[in-house]
Order: sequence, then structure tokens, then C-alpha cells
Amino acid sequence: MSQKIYITGSKNIKDLLIRVFSQKDVQNLNVLDFPAGSGITANYLMQRHAVVTAWDMFPEFFNSEKINCTPADLQQTFPAASNTFDLAIFQEGIEHLPNQLYALTEFHRVLKENGSLFVTTPNYSNLRSRFAYLLFESETPKIMPPNELESLWFGKDHRIYMGHIFSIGIMRLRILATLAGFSIEKIHPSRVNWTSLVLSFFLYPIIALQSFKTYFRAKRKLQITQDIQKKRILFELLKLNLHPGILIGGHLIVEFKRLPEPYKPDLRHLDVFET
Repeated sequence: MSQKIYITGSKNIKDLLIRVFSQKDVQNLNVLDFPAGSGITANYLMQRHAVVTAWDMFPEFFNSEKINCTPADLQQTFPAASNTFDLAIFQEGIEHLPNQLYALTEFHRVLKENGSLFVTTPNYSNLRSRFAYLLFESETPKIMPPNELESLWFGKDHRIYMGHIFSIGIMRLRILATLAGFSIEKIHPSRVNWTSLVLSFFLYPIIALQSFKTYFRAKRKLQITQDIQKKRILFELLKLNLHPGILIGGHLIVEFKRLPEPYKPDLRHLDVFET
């Protein structure tokens, strides 16, 4: 997992994501941009010779001379056949959804095997957001907690756009993506959040100490010293909890790899399956 962050530069997620794709070969890839928003990312990928499909609940805000934006809802069946796209972009959308697992499952369905899913969302795992939630159950100390006055926006035809009611951190994003059939390929860098950086000087030693204590306690509890797969999962969680880019970055930009099928837990150890 990448450990980089940007000290200076744009905080805009569009600029950060374009920087990510500027380092990737997207020529001739079938790319899904959903939600497509104003079309900035879709237009950039088209200029890089990708074959772009754009969907959004509010396609009237999409702006492109060469790409049509199809009306679609992240909480409904996606309007495409299975195994259609090489790459999908789920940009600044998951924090608005009550059924986040369903959307991730649909992205899994429409992606080809070994396809890539890029998820971006405001970083609810950085230290500023954690501190704001502790104080006020809010995304930042500067705004009110999610509420019915400011977090519900209504469009034509009774369309309801929810604000950041369902903000999500890296750990919940990881487990939902795992259940949908994805694994984390890379955490891409974002611009540093300065409040989180200042807090890290005081909190990182405490976080590191407690993270290692919890990690070793979990290993002992589950008695998995010989189970490589379970050890890998616990170590991945440890790394995410100590990841500098997650703790002080302004955004989460996570690249997932599509696995052949959704996660199927091993239930053989449960008493109900014992004979």
C-alpha cells in the first residue's frame, strides 16, 4: 500500500484523481464513471482514448460534447450486462448511499474479472474527522452533524439526493468491498489535512501502541499462528490503521481489484455445522 501524501497542491478530488489516471494506461479500456457528476473525469479519460460510459442520477449537470450521460441510480440494478467494463470509478458517491454493499456488489457484477474499481470519498478515517466525531458526531468541527435540514436535497421527479449521511471510513469500506468481491490493490495519495497532521504528533504513538496490542491479542485469541490467510487479514488491518496517508490525508482514494466471486465465509467452525 502506498504511503505517499501530497503536502502542497490541489485538494480537489477531481485533480487528485486525474493525477492518478495520468500515470495509468487507459487507452481502449471500457471505463464506467458512476456517478459522473459534471463530467470532468469522464472527459479526461476520453481524451486519454478510453471508451467511457457515464451514468448519474442527475445527468442534467453532466457537461460533455462527445459523451452522453445516462440516468441511473446507484441503489438500483445498473443498466449494463455483467462483465462489461475493465475499470469503474465510484467517485464521491458512497457516502450518500444507505445500501453501500448493494452498490459495490453491482460494480462487481458489471466489471470484468480482474477489473479495477476506484472508490473516492471524504476521508472519515483521518484524525480530524475522528476528533470531530468524538466532539460532535460531525464530519468536521466546522459543520453541523448530518441532519434533515441540510443533508437532504430534492430534484425533479421526486429524486432525493442525500448528503454525507453515510460517511464511511477505510475499515468499513474495506469489509464491504471484501463482501462484494474486491481486494485492496492500492491506497493512492491525497493532499494532507493539516489539522490531522498536527494531531498525529500527539496521537500517533497512542494509536500505534494500541494497534499492536490489539493485533497480537487477536492473533492469540483466534489461535491462527499456522493459518496464513487469517494472519494476512489481521496484518492488513494493522497496516490500514497505521497508514499515514489514511490518518492525515484529506480524501480516501482506494483502488480495488475485482476477485472472481464475492466473499464466501468459511462457516465450518460454527457449532451448527458440527456433527
